[in-house]
Amino acid sequence: MIGKLIFSNGKSGQLTFSVAGSIIGLAIMLLSIQLYLDITTILRTPAISGTDFLVINKEVNMLADGNFNQSELENLKQQEFVIDAAPVFGNNFQSLVVAEVGPQSSFNTLMPLITVPNEFIDNLPPKFKWKIGDNEVPVIVPTSFFNSYNFGIAEAARSPKVTKELISHIKPKLKIGNATWYNVRIAAFSDRFSDGVIVPESFMNYNNDKFGIGEKNKINRIVISTSNSKNPSLANYLSDHLYETNSDKINGGKVTEIMNVLLPIIVIISLVIILLSLLTFIQNAQLLLSNSDYEIKLLGLIGYSFSFVSAAVMKNFNKLFGLITLSTIPIVIAVKYYISSIFNHELGIDIGIGLSWTTLVIGLCVYTCFYLVQFIIIRSTVKNLVRSS
Repeated sequence: MIGKLIFSNGKSGQLTFSVAGSIIGLAIMLLSIQLYLDITTILRTPAISGTDFLVINKEVNMLADGNFNQSELENLKQQEFVIDAAPVFGNNFQSLVVAEVGPQSSFNTLMPLITVPNEFIDNLPPKFKWKIGDNEVPVIVPTSFFNSYNFGIAEAARSPKVTKELISHIKPKLKIGNATWYNVRIAAFSDRFSDGVIVPESFMNYNNDKFGIGEKNKINRIVISTSNSKNPSLANYLSDHLYETNSDKINGGKVTEIMNVLLPIIVIISLVIILLSLLTFIQNAQLLLSNSDYEIKLLGLIGYSFSFVSAAVMKNFNKLFGLITLSTIPIVIAVKYYISSIFNHELGIDIGIGLSWTTLVIGLCVYTCFYLVQFIIIRSTVKNLVRSS
């Protein structure tokens, strides 16, 4: 009753402005902190399998051939974010594949061949070996090649599409140079390598030595294993050395860098908004108590203590603080849900919609400071007015 009597002398417009500013400032701060915690937690988590793999190449320009040298490979191996690295060798000879994929359908095309150490192959089949004298060579076909045939060549030629099981039974021929032919056995498919058909290292070395043109064993790509492909240090290293890789796998590191820059700015802005709201609350409380000067002094004269009067006033302010809290949390969750859908769709990062205990504790600390400052000022002002009566 006493609180309502004193609040009747206040201006509702100022209180509305203070409450709205507090909700906006607190929501921005909690949201920015929560997003930072979510993103850094996810991106610092190693891959489920414990290892990510990236195929790296140089940017090709008019002044360089795009090949790596041995010292660049060794430098990569020494980086703390790299578990291991190995060269990807390509063929220096002409390779043509010919295959029949139907009763009246066949195709032939130049086929890039590559070789990598077995430990870097994602789907290594048994008996992936070749020796001099073998007429059949096992190969691992990139899944992207398989999809390119089904959704490109087959549709354009009006040929039937094939399944992986069916294509594994197709027996293509591989022509090396001008007159050397091999039977091809499709042994597996690879999702990790997309720019060449993988052949055994012994097969590549033999034919490069026999039919290769120009410099042999040129390193035009490097495959690395890393515990976290979204490590910002990895993204920075590749950028600094003008190396290229699948950008989708390292986008998270760039997001972390952006968040590291933006978070302090956003938190400062939100704190300024909260501070302005607090000052408005303080100004409004002082104006409210000043307008209720007569009522407060009268309460002191009839025996009410300043503690009782200040508690009655704070009771009404507590309702406003409760409104701020109950409004801020749903707003933060709703906005985070929207941002989460964007991250999930654009970057493939699921940050969820919940709030961590860290964020809630920070919000509680800000709320407590807000409350204590207001309580001290109201108690001090009421105390002076009651005593002056």
